Amino acid sequence: MSVISVKNLTKKFGNFTAVDNISFNVENNRVVGFLGPNGAGKTTTLRMIVGLSKPTSGEISLNDNKIEFGNSGLNNLFGYLPELPAFYNWMKGKEYLSFIADTFNISKKQQKTKITEVLKLVNLENAQNKRIGAYSGGMKQRLGIAQALINDPKILILDEPVSALDPIGRKEVLNVIQTLSANKTIFLSTHILSDVDKICDDVVIINEGKIAAASSLPELKEKYTKLILYVEFSENPAKLVPKLKKVPWALRVEVDATSAKIWLRSEDDVRKNLPIKFFADESVGIYSYGIKLPEIEDLFLDLVRKGK
Repeated sequence: MSVISVKNLTKKFGNFTAVDNISFNVENNRVVGFLGPNGAGKTTTLRMIVGLSKPTSGEISLNDNKIEFGNSGLNNLFGYLPELPAFYNWMKGKEYLSFIADTFNISKKQQKTKITEVLKLVNLENAQNKRIGAYSGGMKQRLGIAQALINDPKILILDEPVSALDPIGRKEVLNVIQTLSANKTIFLSTHILSDVDKICDDVVIINEGKIAAASSLPELKEKYTKLILYVEFSENPAKLVPKLKKVPWALRVEVDATSAKIWLRSEDDVRKNLPIKFFADESVGIYSYGIKLPEIEDLFLDLVRKGK
């Protein structure tokens, strides 16, 4: 069942087309990464989905309800965390959540239970009476997720929820997202590709305003990118690059000080031991050797380079 449906969505700013006739669906209880280079149209798309920006054309539905710009009647369908959430720093965390609950007309009796519940979920119980201005970046992002949950939505839309955080803050927020994924649909924009591999079921990739790919993560890896041979050497492999670029079984080669990533034309070439024979002939020491499906970072770079 599709809980987010985007059909032929376009957004123009004068002569510039920021989002160009895109369509995709998000299924129920999935964590979906919305990926793209800076300026690809991610935030513009999210703002249209939550009704903060008017599409030039196209349709958006959440749970079969059509989203319209300026119509706040459907706000209970989703929770939204913008890329740069604004807080009243003089407020305390609990006080801020009560303020947000008031905007949803949640009764004071219900607020007490709900605020306690979301504070526990985002691990801010001990900071609820602390002023927001004294919160760390990770704490503010977790508070932002808490306010997005205050109306108990089934859909969470998060715009770059970890982009400005240090590793500790990022891990805290990712842990919250993983916990929420048990019973909510989460659509998040991010450019931290390693996080996508950790928490996402599906990905939608946008490039220059167009959809480059949309699929489950395993299917996308299998469909769009060849297997990669990872080799760790006992010495710098830079001298091998000119020869590797000429062998018929290598599509592309990337090396650093001690290792190489080699995109393979066929897994059969590995079964025939062609790479091993090549390295043996070159008399180089190998610490590790193996093939696997690419990481999302490899896939993303491939799709953006090719403009698919």
